[in-house]
Amino acid sequence: MQRHQAFKYELMPNGETQRQLRRFAGSCRFVYNKALALQQANHEAGENSSVTSQWPSI
Repeated sequence: MQRHQAFKYELMPNGETQRQLRRFAGSCRFVYNKALALQQANHEAGENSSVTSQWPSI
């Protein structure tokens, strides 16, 4: 029989680190929402809905 072991960790950031984490999460949310809006607009226009299709080829 195999035994599994788990560990629990708790982050306790100070005030400045909390502010930076919230700012990072907000930036991620902003980028996600912009990409989602672009994809929805392309889909409604009947275009290719892939965001990567609009990236210039390298």
